[in-house]
Amino acid sequence: TEDDIKVGENTKEDLDEKHLQLVNTIDQLKNEIEELKKEEQEMMVSLKQAGEQRKEQNQLYQTSVMDQRATINILNKALKRLKMFYTPQAELVEVSAHEPNQPGFAVAPKPKTGKAYAKSAGSGGVMQLLMKVIEEAEIEEQQLAMDEQKAQEDYSEFVTVTTKTIEKDRALIAEKTELVASTESEKSETEEAQLANDESLAKLRDLLKAHHVECDYVLKYFDIRQKARQEEMDAITDAKAVLSGANFGK
Repeated sequence: TEDDIKVGENTKEDLDEKHLQLVNTIDQLKNEIEELKKEEQEMMVSLKQAGEQRKEQNQLYQTSVMDQRATINILNKALKRLKMFYTPQAELVEVSAHEPNQPGFAVAPKPKTGKAYAKSAGSGGVMQLLMKVIEEAEIEEQQLAMDEQKAQEDYSEFVTVTTKTIEKDRALIAEKTELVASTESEKSETEEAQLANDESLAKLRDLLKAHHVECDYVLKYFDIRQKARQEEMDAITDAKAVLSGANFGK
């Protein structure tokens, strides 16, 4: 019985240690799940904010391009009027042949000097300045387009990377949630084993206690019983002696 109790106590220690490890594992898994959920939520917010920012940037780009094209169109009309005023009819026809129908066209060559500008000595400088402004406006439009393309590429890359991270976190959340469920199941089984082992230990200890009580009783009354037994034996011996020496009327 004492050996069985020793085995039961060792089993209890093992089960208690296993239960503690399972509890710690569950707590750790739940904390990791909460962190992953928090990270996922933050990335979802970042995606939403990035989308809104990208929309605003694109709207600004569209507005800026429209403004640039309107400016280029106005400047081209002004340049055309100047050429009509300062350029002879023959050269005006040639200039008109190169006139674009929409913004973003190639800059026309600088007007020639000569008789076409005899009406004003400073007309050539004015048109050259105007053509330079038009060229700079076209370059600015091209830069806006390149910036817009770069911003869209950066946004697309951010969305791709962030989405993959979110999917990875969701997979980890599902995996760890399953681990929590299986670990909690194992914890329940361990708790049942602890209860069964505790009940077995209690019965063994009660049994051992009963044995000790019985042994104590035997030891306590051993001398008394031995003395009583001896007295019985002595009485029987005396009785035999009396009976062997009796005359009975002879």
